Amino acid sequence: MEGRHPARFINCYVDTQSCNLRCGYCYIGQRKAFDGTLFRCRYPLETMREATLAERLGGVCIFNLCAGGETLLSPDILPVIRMLLENGHNVSVVTNGTATAAFERLLELPEELLSFLYIKFSFHFLEFEKRGLTGCFFANVHRMQERGISFSIDITPCDELIPFIPKIKEMFWREMDGALPHISVARDTSSRELRLLSRLSKEEYREVWSVFDSAKFDYKIQEFLHPHREYCRAGNLSFSLDLAGGNCRICDGAPEPSKMDFYNLYERPQEAVPFVEIGHGCPTAHCYNCHALLTLGTIPELETPSYTQMLDRVERSGRHWLSERVREFYSHRLMPAKGA
Repeated sequence: MEGRHPARFINCYVDTQSCNLRCGYCYIGQRKAFDGTLFRCRYPLETMREATLAERLGGVCIFNLCAGGETLLSPDILPVIRMLLENGHNVSVVTNGTATAAFERLLELPEELLSFLYIKFSFHFLEFEKRGLTGCFFANVHRMQERGISFSIDITPCDELIPFIPKIKEMFWREMDGALPHISVARDTSSRELRLLSRLSKEEYREVWSVFDSAKFDYKIQEFLHPHREYCRAGNLSFSLDLAGGNCRICDGAPEPSKMDFYNLYERPQEAVPFVEIGHGCPTAHCYNCHALLTLGTIPELETPSYTQMLDRVERSGRHWLSERVREFYSHRLMPAKGA
């Protein structure tokens, strides 16, 4: 049931609060909430399969899987990834790139499923160097790249990393054939307004990190602390899903998440999903996930870059990080089937 347009963006929280790294900018680390928890499905896989059928969700969706810790640590996540791909969806996995055994298992999937998998590798330079994992990271990136799997590499900026920017750029020139990583924006999640997690001003921060020429960074820093009160279709075109338990939330950005819960996707998998829309009620200082939600059209009248531009890079050889199939899919805005 592949469509030209993605139907919905479903941001899945993978309940794994365990990680082999300890990055200072980590949201779980900021709350001192690492507890060794690994993801476990609370519903049978076949129930999850029925609940996430493309027909029920209005077409082929983007399922973005991200854990509190390292997404691929739990063995239970791999059957879920396969199931979502078998249901015809695009699956995006956020990972620190060091779980070699999990990547080897992913590579056992049929080629047709792998063609609609996207891996977002997070490059944690300081922790990799400290723990001797830099070589492991790039080996896994190349392993996936050689199989034609779509990927991107991101850095979450932190002040401690600034002295190493020249070394990182040289490393990517060598390892990734001149393609630089994309740059995100680090948030202070202890602050209600989600301030920059930096001693720098916004303009100083922009000047320092713009040397990576990242379209993702340019858009995220432009939107940072820029509130949107236009009508937003989050809750319908996009929503957040507790992957283990099925609870659906209008948006991750709500300061009081329980008030944004609207449905359990798994409890009655044969019924239509009663989608809602946040409308003019966004409570946040800026879009919590603008590089995905806004570029995919949750506020339809906004002019934005494409989601493809937020992820893709082109190496000196002309090779793209995203496959042609995924580039095309991510270049369109969300559009569920009529009536869904």
